[in-house]
Amino acid sequence: MRVLIVEDEPLLAMLLEENIADLGHEPVGAAATVAQALALLDDGPVDCAFLDFSLGGENTSIPVAARLQAENVPFTYLSGHSTLDKRASAPDAPLLTKPASLDGIARALEAMAALKLPANCPAAPDSPA
Repeated sequence: MRVLIVEDEPLLAMLLEENIADLGHEPVGAAATVAQALALLDDGPVDCAFLDFSLGGENTSIPVAARLQAENVPFTYLSGHSTLDKRASAPDAPLLTKPASLDGIARALEAMAALKLPANCPAAPDSPA
Protein backbone atom coordinates (compact mmCIF):
# COMPACT_ATOMS: atom_id res chain seq x y z
CA MET A 1 0.00 0.00 0.00
CA ARG A 2 1.03 3.59 -0.57
CA VAL A 3 1.18 5.22 2.88
CA LEU A 4 1.23 8.95 3.62
CA ILE A 5 3.03 10.00 6.79
CA VAL A 6 2.31 13.30 8.51
CA GLU A 7 4.77 13.77 11.39
CA ASP A 8 6.53 16.95 12.47
CA GLU A 9 9.33 15.21 14.41
CA PRO A 10 11.96 14.25 11.79
CA LEU A 11 13.36 11.30 13.75
CA LEU A 12 9.91 9.81 14.33
CA ALA A 13 9.00 10.37 10.67
CA MET A 14 12.15 8.58 9.53
CA LEU A 15 11.51 5.66 11.88
CA LEU A 16 7.91 5.39 10.71
CA GLU A 17 9.02 5.42 7.06
CA GLU A 18 11.52 2.62 7.76
CA ASN A 19 8.95 0.55 9.65
CA ILE A 20 6.37 0.92 6.89
CA ALA A 21 8.93 -0.11 4.25
CA ASP A 22 10.09 -3.05 6.41
CA LEU A 23 6.47 -4.23 6.52
CA GLY A 24 6.37 -4.27 2.71
CA HIS A 25 4.52 -1.02 2.07
CA GLU A 26 5.51 2.15 0.23
CA PRO A 27 5.87 5.35 2.23
CA VAL A 28 4.98 8.17 -0.18
CA GLY A 29 6.64 10.85 1.89
CA ALA A 30 6.82 12.32 5.32
CA ALA A 31 5.10 15.67 5.59
CA ALA A 32 5.84 17.90 8.58
CA THR A 33 3.05 20.39 7.85
CA VAL A 34 -0.51 20.41 6.59
CA ALA A 35 0.60 22.20 3.41
CA GLN A 36 3.23 19.54 2.69
CA ALA A 37 0.72 16.74 3.31
CA LEU A 38 -1.88 18.28 1.02
CA ALA A 39 0.77 18.74 -1.69
CA LEU A 40 1.69 15.04 -1.44
CA LEU A 41 -1.99 14.15 -1.79
CA ASP A 42 -2.19 16.38 -4.87
CA ASP A 43 0.78 14.49 -6.36
CA GLY A 44 -1.04 11.16 -6.43
CA PRO A 45 -3.32 8.73 -4.63
CA VAL A 46 -2.50 7.10 -1.32
CA ASP A 47 -4.08 4.01 0.17
CA CYS A 48 -3.92 5.07 3.81
CA ALA A 49 -2.15 7.48 6.14
CA PHE A 50 -0.64 7.95 9.57
CA LEU A 51 -1.34 11.45 10.90
CA ASP A 52 0.44 12.98 13.87
CA PHE A 53 -2.46 14.82 15.45
CA SER A 54 -0.46 17.72 16.88
CA LEU A 55 1.92 19.42 14.44
CA GLY A 56 3.47 21.94 16.79
CA GLY A 57 1.94 25.00 18.38
CA GLU A 58 -1.77 25.19 17.68
CA ASN A 59 -1.46 23.29 14.39
CA THR A 60 -3.17 19.92 13.91
CA SER A 61 -3.56 17.45 11.07
CA ILE A 62 -7.35 17.93 11.04
CA PRO A 63 -7.39 19.53 7.52
CA VAL A 64 -5.52 16.49 6.16
CA ALA A 65 -7.85 14.12 8.02
CA ALA A 66 -10.88 15.92 6.57
CA ARG A 67 -9.54 15.57 3.03
CA LEU A 68 -8.71 11.90 3.52
CA GLN A 69 -12.17 11.29 4.95
CA ALA A 70 -13.78 13.07 1.97
CA GLU A 71 -11.76 10.84 -0.39
CA ASN A 72 -12.59 7.67 1.60
CA VAL A 73 -8.95 7.06 2.46
CA PRO A 74 -8.49 5.31 5.81
CA PHE A 75 -6.11 6.90 8.30
CA THR A 76 -4.83 6.46 11.82
CA TYR A 77 -3.91 9.28 14.16
CA LEU A 78 -0.60 9.25 16.02
CA SER A 79 -0.30 11.02 19.34
CA GLY A 80 1.81 11.07 22.46
CA HIS A 81 -1.50 11.23 24.36
CA SER A 82 -3.88 8.34 24.91
CA THR A 83 -6.88 10.38 23.73
CA LEU A 84 -7.51 13.29 21.38
CA ASP A 85 -9.07 16.56 22.46
CA LYS A 86 -12.79 16.10 21.71
CA ARG A 87 -13.17 19.87 21.35
CA ALA A 88 -10.95 19.76 18.25
CA SER A 89 -13.81 18.27 16.15
CA ALA A 90 -11.42 15.91 14.38
CA PRO A 91 -12.80 13.30 11.98
CA ASP A 92 -13.11 9.92 13.70
CA ALA A 93 -10.25 7.49 13.22
CA PRO A 94 -8.24 5.03 15.29
CA LEU A 95 -5.48 6.39 17.53
CA LEU A 96 -2.01 4.85 17.84
CA THR A 97 -0.02 6.11 20.80
CA LYS A 98 3.55 7.26 20.14
CA PRO A 99 6.10 5.91 20.17
CA ALA A 100 4.40 3.23 18.09
CA SER A 101 5.78 -0.28 18.09
CA LEU A 102 6.37 -2.19 14.86
CA ASP A 103 3.53 -4.52 15.88
CA GLY A 104 1.21 -1.57 16.48
CA ILE A 105 2.07 -0.11 13.07
CA ALA A 106 1.52 -3.50 11.42
CA ARG A 107 -1.90 -3.90 13.08
CA ALA A 108 -2.91 -0.38 12.05
CA LEU A 109 -1.86 -1.07 8.44
CA GLU A 110 -3.84 -4.32 8.43
CA ALA A 111 -6.92 -2.54 9.75
CA MET A 112 -6.63 0.23 7.16
CA ALA A 113 -6.03 -2.31 4.37
CA ALA A 114 -9.28 -4.02 5.30
CA LEU A 115 -11.09 -0.72 4.69
CA LYS A 116 -9.77 0.02 1.20
CA LEU A 117 -8.14 -1.69 -1.75
CA PRO A 118 -4.77 -0.17 -2.71
CA ALA A 119 -4.94 2.57 -5.35
CA ASN A 120 -2.81 0.60 -7.83
CA CYS A 121 -4.12 -2.86 -6.99
CA PRO A 122 -6.84 -4.75 -8.84
CA ALA A 123 -9.64 -6.27 -6.80
CA ALA A 124 -8.77 -9.40 -4.88
CA PRO A 125 -9.49 -12.60 -6.85
CA ASP A 126 -12.47 -13.59 -4.70
CA SER A 127 -14.03 -10.13 -4.57
CA PRO A 128 -16.95 -9.08 -6.77
CA ALA A 129 -15.27 -5.77 -7.69
